[in-house]
Amino acid sequence: MNHLIQNRLINEAQHGFVKSKSCVTNLLETMDFISMAISNGENVDVLYTDFAKAFDSVPHRRLLLKLESYGIKGKLLEWIKSYLSQRKHRVVMGEFLSDWIEVLSGIPQGSVLGPLLFIIYINDLPDEVSSVCKLYADDNKLITRVGSIEDENELQADIDNLVKWSQQWQIRFNAKKCHIMHFGKSNTRRSYFMNCDSNTHELETSNEERDIGVIISNDLKSSQHINLITTKANKMLGLILNTFSYLDLKSLRQLYCSFVRSQLEFAMSAWNPYLIKDIEALELVQRRATKRAPGLRSLSYEERLKKLNLTTLKERRIRGDLIQQYKIVNEIDRVNWHNKPIFVAESIENSTKPVTLGHKYKMIKESTRDNI
Repeated sequence: MNHLIQNRLINEAQHGFVKSKSCVTNLLETMDFISMAISNGENVDVLYTDFAKAFDSVPHRRLLLKLESYGIKGKLLEWIKSYLSQRKHRVVMGEFLSDWIEVLSGIPQGSVLGPLLFIIYINDLPDEVSSVCKLYADDNKLITRVGSIEDENELQADIDNLVKWSQQWQIRFNAKKCHIMHFGKSNTRRSYFMNCDSNTHELETSNEERDIGVIISNDLKSSQHINLITTKANKMLGLILNTFSYLDLKSLRQLYCSFVRSQLEFAMSAWNPYLIKDIEALELVQRRATKRAPGLRSLSYEERLKKLNLTTLKERRIRGDLIQQYKIVNEIDRVNWHNKPIFVAESIENSTKPVTLGHKYKMIKESTRDNI
């Protein structure tokens, strides 16, 4: 890993199992590109791909060839070759045992080395396309502005190149699970095709897609995602309340924060809601949880929060945004903005008017025609 990082060999499009990258950085870069394009009156098409048994399909010989091309040689390469070879699997079901079968492909899952070997194997995939590519392990999406037939043809060419790459490196796409999402009011919603297994499949168009655990809608509103997570959180809260006959304040708070609130806050910097109905829908889950605290039912929501040492979810999202921005500014998280934020300190140098700086982290809020 040190060798790959120091020599900058890991593709910038990869966000999975890489230092300073995460689900959040992937989603922030994606939303940054799409939201700015929509704000500028442009249209965007996004291809969500799905590999068929990606981790199980990696051929060992081709993997070793790629490792060597990235400078991993000598005893280390021989060690990895030995680690992958002579593996056997069988199925055990009760008293019945299948025969042992030698494993000729696939990454050993559940291992520390497994995910790293996989991201090395697909590391050159983004180089095959001209569209913006975002990877999280085997989750891949292509994002491109479509303002003309030429742009649409270019995305179709990228899809064809992805298929050629998959055939060459023997990781197949599941065409039935690959979807196209169209963004923009004037989008022509063109059909795209994928040639897999000697068949031409028309890619299904979707209005919403699960992107690394977050529901992305083609209107860029977070309502569908919030409906999903509030339903899950309420189910988990109900399960907790039905499991325990008695909960003191400390236990309730710990269980709520661990199993309920965590579901309401995953990757929240990428979908932080602005509609009042969505904000209230999230807060309603916490209102319900605090009402079940012993001795607090008759108190107001604010008083219950104080007794449980909690804050509103809205305040936590603001705090979460500040923490995320701190990580980005201090390069704890690495985000490659397509539209880089402008800091006041940077604009002062080019300004002829007097500007009050305040502090060096103050940013300029750009004007936009859309709430999103």
